[in-house]
Amino acid sequence: MGVHIIRDMSMAAMYCSTTDWAFGPIFTDSDDYTAEERLESFLRYLGPACDPRSLDDQELLKKYGEWRTQEVAQRERELKEED
Repeated sequence: MGVHIIRDMSMAAMYCSTTDWAFGPIFTDSDDYTAEERLESFLRYLGPACDPRSLDDQELLKKYGEWRTQEVAQRERELKEED
């Protein structure tokens, strides 16, 4: 049980496997990353201590906005850590 990813064509969204309920923003493919990869990046940004299902819509929107402003920097940092 937990947060999972549902993907359709060039979009991805989170869903709760306990309630079978989709929630949160829709992620789309970028030039370099799939929608699923971008959503996984967002979940890493939130960290294991933050269950996105526990956030209300305004909190989730705020976190999504914060993530978007640092998405590229996070990706670069994670790529360096892989080396």
